[in-house]
Amino acid sequence: MARSADFDLAAALRSPSFTPAERDATALVELVLAGDDRAPAVLAKLGAARATIAARLDEPDDARRMRLVGALGLIARRGDAPAIELVIARLADPSSRVRRAAIGALGNLGGELARAAIAARWDAGDVTPDERRALADALGKLGGDDAIGKLRALDPGDDAELARRRDRALLVADRSGKRGEDSSVRDDVASRSPLTVVLHCKRGLAKLLADELRTGKTIDDASVELALAGPWRELWRSRLWIDAGIRVPRPALADLAESIARGLVDAAPLLAAWTSGPIRWRLDVGSGKQRAVIWRVAKLVAAAAPALVNDPTETTWDVIVRDASLELQPRRITDPRFAYRVADVPAASHPTVAAALAFAAGARPRDRVWDPFVGSALELIERSRLGPVRSLAGTDLSEGALAAARANLAAAGVTATLELGDARAALGERDLELVITNPPLGGRVQVDAPALLAQLLPVVARRLVTGGRLAWIVPAHAAAHLGKLADKLGLRRTLFAPDVDLGGVRVCLERRELG
Repeated sequence: MARSADFDLAAALRSPSFTPAERDATALVELVLAGDDRAPAVLAKLGAARATIAARLDEPDDARRMRLVGALGLIARRGDAPAIELVIARLADPSSRVRRAAIGALGNLGGELARAAIAARWDAGDVTPDERRALADALGKLGGDDAIGKLRALDPGDDAELARRRDRALLVADRSGKRGEDSSVRDDVASRSPLTVVLHCKRGLAKLLADELRTGKTIDDASVELALAGPWRELWRSRLWIDAGIRVPRPALADLAESIARGLVDAAPLLAAWTSGPIRWRLDVGSGKQRAVIWRVAKLVAAAAPALVNDPTETTWDVIVRDASLELQPRRITDPRFAYRVADVPAASHPTVAAALAFAAGARPRDRVWDPFVGSALELIERSRLGPVRSLAGTDLSEGALAAARANLAAAGVTATLELGDARAALGERDLELVITNPPLGGRVQVDAPALLAQLLPVVARRLVTGGRLAWIVPAHAAAHLGKLADKLGLRRTLFAPDVDLGGVRVCLERRELG
């Protein structure tokens, strides 16, 4: 397609829909030379890129050559062998700035060619201090026994920055060397003494979660604490929590990094007992610029407990800093509670919210259950998990939703009758003990939820037997209005969670009984 006379390539790069052509290679090189930060990645995708860059590597300005080497590194990472050789050749460039650019590119590249080239440059006799620091970074990324040996043998002298980079490189190299081995958290090991566990749920559901646990204590509206004497698998009995962590103390030291490291090292025996394979961990210090703290903690922990490997990419345990403690959250663990969820629909319930609705509704063995907005059927499945029912049924206006519901029901081994239709026109009288539903809400669906629920209420009141229950979620802003309508129909409120956060949508969870 012909371009207009005033076409601006630099401006076009800012558009996600722009696709460069091979004819743009020369112009893109000029943008790279000028310092345009978008141009290198775009240029690297063109077949003519390497040759076009190679023709300009004799640029007299070292800053311009440095930028070209950076772009070459991106091409090399795409498996272009001649580009790799061109980058390696720049290790002999007369400018240390260009050599550092080549070192950085090779460190990100990986592979034996890069490792050998970096090792050879490390042993050269004319390495400048700033180049040595870049080489240390590259050795850490490339890893391997030879790289670790070179780093450990390095004497940084009075160069504090080199010492810092050496220590960080050793941590990175050690982390990379252990990534070939699987790691997971065991759920079948009990601690020698009871552990303090914190369970996190949707905001507003903590009281329900504590009631479900029976022994839990609410910390705030989204967290419950309990003592766990058995293995982690005992927590699978509870269905209302999303994340959980073991809370361990950390010393009250003035230095934050030392406090965190000491607490984590003290927890090493527990982590060892509960982990199969390498113990990989990631630190979450909270908001703010905390990179220096994280690296210091990693260094201190590596020195005191080498079995604990700081690896944010493949972490087994998240270590979260709380006010006076650490929370150890298992990440590589199989949660079996909602394995049946094989299909989804827009605005479907989070399974823990469906579980909360079912728990709030209660379980009676003779229940005939209906979900008027069945969606992916999570509420029906969660009700079935609580005990026997006489029947389960669901209605929806979407064939896609019913297909998802059938898939989830089959995966859960649950039988239910599903019907395509409008719940507001449903027939039947005094034929239900429980209506349970999370209606379509939020920005992903275009529905007037209050009006829809107001129209549903007479149907519910007609179909419920005396003493029958309605367990539902309503928009918080419409709760008072819908409550008045329900009261007039004889549906009295018996449970109320007034401020539940469903991903930014404020709702109320209610149970009402007829009569």
